[in-house]
Amino acid sequence: MGKKNTTSITENERSGKSKASWSNDLVAIFCEICVKEVAKGNRHGTHFDKIGWANVINVFKEITGNDYNKRQLKNKWDSLKTDCKLWSSVLHNETSIEWDPAKKNGGCTSGMVAK
Repeated sequence: MGKKNTTSITENERSGKSKASWSNDLVAIFCEICVKEVAKGNRHGTHFDKIGWANVINVFKEITGNDYNKRQLKNKWDSLKTDCKLWSSVLHNETSIEWDPAKKNGGCTSGMVAK
């Protein structure tokens, strides 16, 4: 048999795309765009339809200047969905943790202070 190729080239490297970098501002913009697409009815089931994804990609590029592809945006969508489920589970299962929307953080409500 032949020698195995140990060089691994990712799909992003082949297509000339670098790994998507997500600042908090970019995440907020992405979320706002997604909320608008859901409101338009372009999400059937768990993900956007073709029109929804096309809109998300185009509007995201227009607003941010970042040319992220569908795979990069979908990966972020899936990651945020997982984080949201986890955070929701923590909030609903722990009676001493509460979300403060004004401060955008969670805190202990039972008078106990973490040290």
